[in-house]
Amino acid sequence: MKNLFLILAMATVSFVFSMCSGNNIPVESHWALKNLYSNGNEIEIPLDHNPAISFLKEGKISGETGCNRFFGDFSANNKALTFSNMGSTRMMCPQMEFEGAYLTALDKVSSYLIHDNSLVLKDNEGNIIAVLERITSGTLEN
Repeated sequence: MKNLFLILAMATVSFVFSMCSGNNIPVESHWALKNLYSNGNEIEIPLDHNPAISFLKEGKISGETGCNRFFGDFSANNKALTFSNMGSTRMMCPQMEFEGAYLTALDKVSSYLIHDNSLVLKDNEGNIIAVLERITSGTLEN
């Protein structure tokens, strides 16, 4: 009987910790893009760009490409992550190719992993498409 109680207690604790793990995307968190990949190749982030994304309340996101701002909705469940209803400002900038690659990568996101202060975004095949670093400032600026 003691063994059964111990097993049930351990299972309950494991379940609670798995439901409350620190691997959820924190709301009101801000992340700076550090690495971007397309077809396994790293895309260089222009020196004068500070692309970033913020996860806001009520499933909203906002961010910067380095030139334009974008916004939309996100849904995160377990390790699944999707973005929807995306829109952006449309200023012309010298680095439009990078901006297109960044927005295309966000459109391909299907899962994520948080490790320390890094947010890793993956596509539906498990390929890493972006690595972001958590920033403490709530201000995204270029």
